Amino acid sequence: MSFQHLSEDYVPTHVQNRRIIELLEEILHETRASKTIKRMWSLDDIAAYLNRSKITIQQRVVCKPDFPDAVRIPTKAGRLGPLWYQDEVLKWIKRHQKK
Repeated sequence: MSFQHLSEDYVPTHVQNRRIIELLEEILHETRASKTIKRMWSLDDIAAYLNRSKITIQQRVVCKPDFPDAVRIPTKAGRLGPLWYQDEVLKWIKRHQKK
């Protein structure tokens, strides 16, 4: 089969399909990787999610022994406020849901 009559921009269909599959695999890989990134929640985030005040969350929720441990990030000026992994907090909330 002669391709002399085709322009230089022509790419055979099987090559195009292979490239499309490669791009889809890259997108799938990146999507899966992005799901492994854990989002952090502050007291404000937890309070907003539970529709309660920050002080209520601080005094009645995050102090519970079975509540997930906070992460405290050190900085030059000391530490950031406590942060919790969103997925751990959501699992904790689900465990305490009435059935």
